[in-house]
Amino acid sequence: MPITILLVEDEPGIRSVTAKWLAHHGYAVDEAENGKEGWECIQQRAPDLVITDIAMPEMDGVELCRLIKTTESTADIPVLMFTSHAEADLQLAGTKAGADAYIPKNGDLRVLNARIEALAAARSRARQETERTRRLTLSQSVTTLAHHINNSVIAIHATASVVDPNNPQQAQKLRHVCQTEARKMLLVLKALKEMAEREELKTTVYVGNELMFDLEAALRQLDSGAKSPPR
Repeated sequence: MPITILLVEDEPGIRSVTAKWLAHHGYAVDEAENGKEGWECIQQRAPDLVITDIAMPEMDGVELCRLIKTTESTADIPVLMFTSHAEADLQLAGTKAGADAYIPKNGDLRVLNARIEALAAARSRARQETERTRRLTLSQSVTTLAHHINNSVIAIHATASVVDPNNPQQAQKLRHVCQTEARKMLLVLKALKEMAEREELKTTVYVGNELMFDLEAALRQLDSGAKSPPR
């Protein structure tokens, strides 16, 4: 898929020429004539990169950049700003707002293309690293939770293997161990359920038309057993 670019420029001539040049080089281009319109476009469809003028009516490029960089869902979108020698103070403000790069408004468009490619590549690398870290954290969490379940199963098995079912005291001990470990497994399953909800994962498993596992049902059953009073 082509890189999508939002071009925010209040001068129609510059916006038209730049948009056509970008489209000719394979980019998908959306246009806005000021920061306010640009922000509305971003909320409707977030681009891969924003190119914006600095001085514009209604909302300038600095405020647009600040909105992009302080909104969680858009903070990683690169912002490239057009500048001129007369806008040094605004360029400084843009830097403070989080702008990623600058290019002269009437500069060589080949340089613009190189900047776009560099910013897009940097964003891709950052996203890959974020995803790698997320998956590593998820893997570690699942391993830890599985370890806790394993400990509970071992505790139940070890107690059951030495209990005389005809001895009321030992049977009561086994019941107590089973209830204690059931509470622990309940907490583990709840943690797994929360993790599944965050990752938008399915918590029911089917083989063909046959239900093999339903986490919601397992939680209800285990919760009921763990809360039942000892006899």
